Amino acid sequence: MTAELSGRVVGNGVPSPWAVVCDFDGTAIMGDIADALAVRYLGPAQFESVNAQFKRGDITFRELLHKLFEPIAATPLEIRASAQELAEFRPGFVRLVELSRERNIPFTLASGGLDIYITPALELLSKDQREWMTVRANHATHRDGGLELSFPYADRPGNCGACGSCKRAAIAELQSDGYRVVAIGDGHADRCMADAADVLFARARLREWCDEEHKPYIAFETFDVVVDFLESNFAGARSQ
Repeated sequence: MTAELSGRVVGNGVPSPWAVVCDFDGTAIMGDIADALAVRYLGPAQFESVNAQFKRGDITFRELLHKLFEPIAATPLEIRASAQELAEFRPGFVRLVELSRERNIPFTLASGGLDIYITPALELLSKDQREWMTVRANHATHRDGGLELSFPYADRPGNCGACGSCKRAAIAELQSDGYRVVAIGDGHADRCMADAADVLFARARLREWCDEEHKPYIAFETFDVVVDFLESNFAGARSQ
């Protein structure tokens, strides 16, 4: 299903500038680092058991995170090394970050996952690329025998309450600042972006759900599609 461009404009009738909100696991990254870490440190059987509870609706997304990550007793260096080993950026992702930086397009990397593996993965990018991003994710710290989770974005206005770090809230904040938002995602935690974003790029499970729910989107497998869209529809960006 094809998405239509938003008619959002600034006071002089010029289309509003763009901003980007992008998911991490399965979107910016080819695979799912969260799942891979859970399988590696908990074992496949425990991962499948907990994941099945979530799919049946027996536990919430936040409870899923607690069950999968709190028992992980790996050291910070082990998690960092694993995250960097598993991180493979989707083709075109770096190109999109560079375009955003060059054209002053705000770029928010928003994840329902954990900063403890996202931050090391992003270390594979250049310093300029990392510094251009705003990263919104749930938080994990090491403690004896496992990890302690917290949800620093849970109380933001517009938060859906399901994932802790809500992408809908991130979109709403940018729109309140006058931006049109391109949202990019692939999974369950990205569904709340569908009715909030001005343009949605979807793949995998998110695309299937959008088809079922008749939500407009643009299909993608590489970020080159997103780059081409922004280059074709660039309305300028406000100075900072």
